[in-house]
Amino acid sequence: MGKDLLAYVTVLKERETEGIDLVDPGKQGKAEYQKQIQEILSVENAPLGKWPSRFMHAFMQQTAINLAIGKGCSELYAENGNIFSVNGPPGTGKTTLLKEIVVSNIIERAILLSEYKNPEDAFEEHDFLRGEEPGNAYSKYTRHWYSLKNDEINRYSMLVTSCNNAAVENISKELPKKMTGDLSPLDGDPEELRGALAEVGRLFEPEESDVIETTCQGGKGSEKIQYRDIYFTKYAQELLDDTEVWGLVAAPLGRRSNLNQFYQKVLYPLGWDFYGKKETAPNRLPSYQKARKQFLRQLEIVREMQSALGKAGALSKRKAEAKASAARIEMESGRAIAEAEHNIKKGRAVLSELEKAKEQICANMLACKKAAEQAGTMRQSKREELSGVREKRKRALEKELEKRNSVSGIQKLFQKSKYKAAMKLAEEYGREAGELEAVISDLESELELLNQNAEEALTLSRQAEREYQSHRSETARYAQWISSEEEKAADHRKKIFQAQREAEMARKEYESEISQYTGAGRMDERVVIDESFVEKLLSKDIRTSTDAQVANPWFTQRYNREREKLFGYAMRMNKEFVVSSNHCRDNFVTLSHYWGLRIGDENERILFHQEDKELMVPALFQTLFLLVPVLSSTFASVGRLLKDITQPGVIGTLVVDEAGQAQPQMALGALYRSRRAVIVGDPKQVEPVVTDDLILLRKAYQDPTLKPYKKKTLSVQAFADGLNRFGTYLDNGTEYPEWVGCPLLVHRRCISPMYDISNEISYNGIMKQQTRPPKPEKAARFIYEKSQWINVKGEEKGNKNHFVEAQARKVCELLEIAFSKNPEPGIYIISPFTTVVAGIRKYIDQYCKENTGRTRINSRYILDHDQKKIGTVHTFQGKEADEVIFLLGCDPGEGAKGAVRWVNRNIVNVAATRAKFRLYVIGDEDAWKESACISAAKNIIDTFAIKEIKSILEQDLPEEERREALLKASAGLPSVTAFSTAEVEYEGDAVDYSIDTSGLIQGLNEEFLTTELTSSQLGKFGFDSGKALDQLSGRVRDNLLLGMKLYFLLEPVYRVNPGFDASCCAILFCKAMELRMKDCFLKSLQELFPEFKIRGMGKGRGTVALKDAKYEELTLGAFGVILRNHRAELGRRMQAAGNPQYDENWWRAFEARLQDCANRRNQCCHSGLFSWMDHLRLLADLFRVDKTKGRDPKIGGILFESAVGMGLSGSEQV
Repeated sequence: MGKDLLAYVTVLKERETEGIDLVDPGKQGKAEYQKQIQEILSVENAPLGKWPSRFMHAFMQQTAINLAIGKGCSELYAENGNIFSVNGPPGTGKTTLLKEIVVSNIIERAILLSEYKNPEDAFEEHDFLRGEEPGNAYSKYTRHWYSLKNDEINRYSMLVTSCNNAAVENISKELPKKMTGDLSPLDGDPEELRGALAEVGRLFEPEESDVIETTCQGGKGSEKIQYRDIYFTKYAQELLDDTEVWGLVAAPLGRRSNLNQFYQKVLYPLGWDFYGKKETAPNRLPSYQKARKQFLRQLEIVREMQSALGKAGALSKRKAEAKASAARIEMESGRAIAEAEHNIKKGRAVLSELEKAKEQICANMLACKKAAEQAGTMRQSKREELSGVREKRKRALEKELEKRNSVSGIQKLFQKSKYKAAMKLAEEYGREAGELEAVISDLESELELLNQNAEEALTLSRQAEREYQSHRSETARYAQWISSEEEKAADHRKKIFQAQREAEMARKEYESEISQYTGAGRMDERVVIDESFVEKLLSKDIRTSTDAQVANPWFTQRYNREREKLFGYAMRMNKEFVVSSNHCRDNFVTLSHYWGLRIGDENERILFHQEDKELMVPALFQTLFLLVPVLSSTFASVGRLLKDITQPGVIGTLVVDEAGQAQPQMALGALYRSRRAVIVGDPKQVEPVVTDDLILLRKAYQDPTLKPYKKKTLSVQAFADGLNRFGTYLDNGTEYPEWVGCPLLVHRRCISPMYDISNEISYNGIMKQQTRPPKPEKAARFIYEKSQWINVKGEEKGNKNHFVEAQARKVCELLEIAFSKNPEPGIYIISPFTTVVAGIRKYIDQYCKENTGRTRINSRYILDHDQKKIGTVHTFQGKEADEVIFLLGCDPGEGAKGAVRWVNRNIVNVAATRAKFRLYVIGDEDAWKESACISAAKNIIDTFAIKEIKSILEQDLPEEERREALLKASAGLPSVTAFSTAEVEYEGDAVDYSIDTSGLIQGLNEEFLTTELTSSQLGKFGFDSGKALDQLSGRVRDNLLLGMKLYFLLEPVYRVNPGFDASCCAILFCKAMELRMKDCFLKSLQELFPEFKIRGMGKGRGTVALKDAKYEELTLGAFGVILRNHRAELGRRMQAAGNPQYDENWWRAFEARLQDCANRRNQCCHSGLFSWMDHLRLLADLFRVDKTKGRDPKIGGILFESAVGMGLSGSEQV
């Protein structure tokens, strides 16, 4: 853990590694995502056991469980270190997750323990070093302490910590709780499944156990009591003061009082009951061996089933890998084939050109060759000719010489004629030789030219030969290249075929394997991870993705029952291991001495030397974990509890619950002492409380590296999330979304709108709702039929006291209803502020005293401090109730604005999700409209039923299902009490109402933005086109448009629920009418009758002149008073302006119609049901001709007739 601890401390340093997004895997892609979840959710990587429950875990729950226990040994599992975080939004099953980690650890430890036929063989004996008894012992009865030989066993101990006392208590109480309800079959479950659930139930139901134990709770001499036992059941009942528990699977330690309770209720009676004599423990050995044998037999069954189920998973993985491999090969080989075919095409084109050039190149080569041969022949002929001439010349010269030498000197003297004839002949031969010399010269010149021609011809011939050979080589090379590319393409086609064949074989093998489960009974049906499942999981359709998210791939009901049985047998063997070992007994006695809860041999407190404490205390706690698998403590106490454990890694698994509330440094000591940590929490709920001294310390940070550590919202959860590679991103209102570790998504606590509030304002809509509605008989006992915002105005106390007495009065109204239906209603009253909590407690107490004998409220019940029914949001995290009153306090004054801004989305999220079935928000909308998160919550409450009705009507549902859905949804339509309403007195005691519809318009505009009204629908309200609507002012048009759209949406609801409250639609028309009258009459009446007095609003404005009247003081009632007092003059003015039809009688009829409209508006805006028929009458006043008997003239709808007001001041013709 050392490396992980360093990473934890330095986590705020920027890291470059990308996380693996388990919710939106856009970056890794679907194929890689499928591969990842197949690896994570492989059956072999899941716990061998299961906490008994009829229900499967959700997809992300099982993902978190598998990653948390870290059994996987693949590269993917190696991504994380030893600190793993889980983000659990409200109601998503954090406790369920912890139960599965507990089961996994217990079974893995049981496997190691089962290696010992005798439990005593598991321990190694150690002497004390500094005791004063013989052998340096501290007691003659416990001369040694013992550690486990196999340290791997200690890997599976569990310590749960939190800074939240309630969270620690919840875990300690939740784990030992009886499981009867969780194992109840559902309607429609087959007998085989019912029988299997009952069989598991008997393993954990003390009343059905065949193991009888005897206890002497009071010690020696006390009465012996026999009881049926599962796992030290009696001790658990006594420790937790609860008979509805099955075993001592968890215990709260930490503070001194808890240690004392644990000793008195567990360790002390354990010594008497199971270790009374030295031979008592060894006598249990046969029971241990029997339990061991039973456990090992069941382990074999589970492993065989795991292997069988794992086969399908492995085949699915192989199928996906083969498909991915085939796709990869198709892509890679496809590219290679395309390249080869391109090359072949290119090569063939070149080859074609080469073939075309071949004939010419060949002809050229032959011509050149022939020319060279001819040149050679001519040169040879010339050479021969030259040689002949030279030979002739040579002979002529020889003959000349011969003739000249044929006459001797004597003959020259004596035979002169002969000499002359010889010389003459010699001269002829010389002349001939001379002539031949000239011929030779000519022939040599000719030969030189022929030589040159022959060489050139030979060069050309050789060049042509080379070109020819080069062409042949090039042709052969391209032919070879084409052949090679054809082979390459063929090889790649073969590769593709082989890959496709292997993918097909893998598919068939997988489908063959799972076909045996297709149509299997409830016990063997399963969900498989394949492409189809991933598509559903990532679908944008909420129902489709929710169905996938609630599934638990690969697991079957049959396999789960066997896993649950294995857990039962593991607990039985674990118990027998402990009670069969005197070494365990000795360590328990020494631990009791160490805690100072058991006196020594001389009735004194034994004080251990520090050296002995540091050596023995780790082993003592490790033995204690054998007895109680899960120990818990708050961070405030854990340091004191483990102070003498100075070695790292003594504890196996540390679980930090509600980690979002804990400051990062709180967990350091516990992390150091642990081998693995599972951090569970939610940064979107209550944030850490930072003390003043820490604030000052953080302000002192100057180093830029420490700047990120100054944030007040830093938590253990945030630090662990930073280390977790598995998670998702959540929007936090900045450019940089927040990374959270492994989120749980399926919400099973709240119905709408509480679920919607939480999901929309805190979780980006990633949660999936799977909450069952309350049964009708339960719902009948709730205060109201629906969740709602109840708008109550009033003044706060002031001076930072945000309590509003008028809102407290409304709370008591609600409590009167609650207690009239249920003497002990499941209800919380929650507020963001301590002053409001103090105020409401005091008000309820005073109210009950003043109404003694009349009130139904049980003040003792609702104000009980131990039961905690009233408190701030921060004190209710981790709790839930059927109904919640969220009491906001505050008024619109300046003194409350800071408090309004202080309430953030985390507070709203926690408050809303405490309510399982009903949320009643009591507050002043005018005060809270500045709060984005409260406004968002109000919009959701006001509009969720309308949106649900729209969704129902858009679906193709069977008639009866549609009818039931509309009935149910219409019950949630908002009442008029949800909206801010101003009350204005306008004449005598008459009151006018003005309602604020801006929130409703804002909340629904996006939903109805794309919905266009048809010409027929517009015509029903008297508009011939959309352009006619555009003639109206923007605010009038906005209210009318939404009102008309809601009318057509709710019209089908009336057919199935004639008595539903239509006020949410009617108020839009009322507001449109009020605004329309002001648009048409305000300016002209102020000009015509500036001094006329009307009733004002607020202090000092009893009556005001019309010219000085504020916009909001001109109500429908005020307009009626003005018109009634001036109708004669108005008639005269209109007649003078050329509009005689608008005489005094017309104005009387108009004023009467306006009064009808105002009366219906007041009926609508006053609390109470405003039916659809009332709504239709209101619409008739606004849009239809008046058909009231005796009222003449018959004027049209008031919304249209009011246009006459625009012509008053200018006296123009209307």
